[in-house]
Parts: sequence; structure tokens; C-alpha cells
Amino acid sequence: MDSKIYIKNKLNEISEIFPELIFRYQFEKSSMTHIVEVKPLESYQSNEAYVQYEADFMFDFENEFFPETILFVSEDSLTQITQPEFTIQKEIFRSSPLKAKYSFTLEKEELFCVVSEDNYAFAA
Repeated sequence: MDSKIYIKNKLNEISEIFPELIFRYQFEKSSMTHIVEVKPLESYQSNEAYVQYEADFMFDFENEFFPETILFVSEDSLTQITQPEFTIQKEIFRSSPLKAKYSFTLEKEELFCVVSEDNYAFAA
């Protein structure tokens, strides 16, 4: 399998688990580095379950496609994506008011999604 196809497939899988994340991809031919930008920063940094998926993905990729490498960056990283080849973003999270109401946790290798509920009381 081609490394770019492998990455796109894997990012689509991860996006199904973590739909709040946005991935942008670019390949740097000179260094044989695949760059993946992950947004938003607060979800990327504070999500331990995602961090584990990313580490496993990097390990598997580099074992399969050496000497190519993969680099995950955030939107404030020194390494920037200037010409993305593709972007993966779940449609429901582009403009959904539910976007901030989901949280994900990984417990004993099982992923749980918790939806917070707003409770509004109306006075007459």
C-alpha cells in the first residue's frame, strides 16, 4: 500500500473516534516527511486517548514505511503546512452547536463518549 493512502485511511479511522479533531496533510519530498497538522490545539494537547492513538500510528507507520517519517504538528508549531494535499474534518463538527458538548475518555482500552447536557429554565 502507498504511504499516502495508508495515512489518509488511518486519519479517517482516527477521525471516526475523535470527530472533534481536524487533520491537514502535506508531504515534504526533500526530507521524505509526511506532516499532519492536528487542530484544535486544546483538544489535541489534553486528549490522552488521542495521544496514545497518535503514538501507535507513528510507530506502525515508521516500521512499515521506513525511511519515510511522519510528523504530527499543532497549529502553533514551527513546522507549518503551506499547501495541504487533503483535510479531514467531520461534517457534524464544522458548524454544530453540539461541538463543545462531547468529551472522550479511554478506559481499559474502551472508548467512551460523554455528552454534556445544557439545562435551561425559563421564567414566566
